[in-house]
Amino acid sequence: MQPNTTATALVILMYIASSIAGMRTNKTNPGVQTAPGIQTTSPTPQTEKNAVLDLASRSAAISETANVRSGPGTNYPKTGKLAKNTPVRLVSQANGWYQVSLPNGGYGWVAGSLLRIGQPSGAPAQLKHDVVGYYTVNYPGDKSSYNVLDSHSRSLTAIAPFSYAVDRAGNVTGEHFHDAMEIASSRGLSNLALVHNLNGKSFNQSDIHSMLNSKAARERAIRDIYDLVKKNGYDGVNIDFENVPPGDRRVLTQFMQELRSKLGPAGYKVTMSVPAKYKDSPSSAWIGAFDYYALGKVCDQIMLMTYDQHTSGTGPGPVASVQWVEKVIKYAMTQMPKKKILVGIAAYGYDWNTSTNRAKAISYSQAIRTAERHGTKISWDNASQSPYFRYKSGNVTREVWFESADSMSAKLKLVKKHDLGGIAIWRLGQEDAGYWKVIERELQN
Repeated sequence: MQPNTTATALVILMYIASSIAGMRTNKTNPGVQTAPGIQTTSPTPQTEKNAVLDLASRSAAISETANVRSGPGTNYPKTGKLAKNTPVRLVSQANGWYQVSLPNGGYGWVAGSLLRIGQPSGAPAQLKHDVVGYYTVNYPGDKSSYNVLDSHSRSLTAIAPFSYAVDRAGNVTGEHFHDAMEIASSRGLSNLALVHNLNGKSFNQSDIHSMLNSKAARERAIRDIYDLVKKNGYDGVNIDFENVPPGDRRVLTQFMQELRSKLGPAGYKVTMSVPAKYKDSPSSAWIGAFDYYALGKVCDQIMLMTYDQHTSGTGPGPVASVQWVEKVIKYAMTQMPKKKILVGIAAYGYDWNTSTNRAKAISYSQAIRTAERHGTKISWDNASQSPYFRYKSGNVTREVWFESADSMSAKLKLVKKHDLGGIAIWRLGQEDAGYWKVIERELQN
């Protein structure tokens, strides 16, 4: 995910600290800164790129009960069965057989005669652009992301579960969300394992610095990522390293190149979430380590974390004004192919104490309830295309800016205007329920 943007040394992730569990960081944004072929012996993704791309459709359904095998032919061992009408996502093809992503994770081969290729019932609608949803579980029993995934999978193309952390030695650990994988795979969505450097409530700068600058640690991290992607049946990885020291720009790019060299030949997608910026500032904290041009050459997709233009400490203002988002987009387009760009879409807001400029993160529904509780009218800022309101709490004047279906609509128009790859929503479960109708209207065929 993670969604995203100038510099502070310490990052407080309110979404982990609270039941909202959705705000990325407590960082300042650069927009307000003043200083500068085919594997047939195991159920792994297709290695011949053209074979994947030439598939007429990535979605299918089982036409009758089908045996699943470890390779493309009856001479390969059976690994399971799929019931009639089970929706599957096609990965590759060989000799009349199709490799499919299985509902419970992993891959298998099914005879083409047992597949109904096309748009199966329950599969996601055809979208002109990718829609990635960041998936989180913030406390035991938290179902907020799962419920949205279950209800709106037709308006998504992929999920990126915020699941795995890397430490200074390169060890990658975390929890595999089986239920999310099962529902996403069964409905034809891609699954990206998200690997981050979050430690407690902050993105750990010391640990990521140590890992990136150690050849042994980088190798261990890449090996761990490859193993977890292969074992759990992910389609690829999303790297979300934040608070990276600007001096580590070269080794961050090197890590991504090494990761691509390991995952790419096996058919896995390599994506990365990067902080938003509208110019290159190699020495600036938070954004300096991210070389858009170099990373754009390495990655299949780049998720611009176009949110937190204003956050706690900056003073009240839009989370992501449409002008600022377009400014970031236009810079990114000079650095990488536009189809690789996914625009980060926030699903939250901030509630500021106007006397201290400190803010707390709130979800869309919390913002609406706060306005209702205080009898306050929600206003619309036409310049930024964002909703906001003010209210009194005791003797304190508070100001709330948040994201809604209307503010998202303005950003989706930018995606279409510039013909970008799509969007990435941080995070599922905090958004205005109207998001999904807007996505259907703006991004579907």
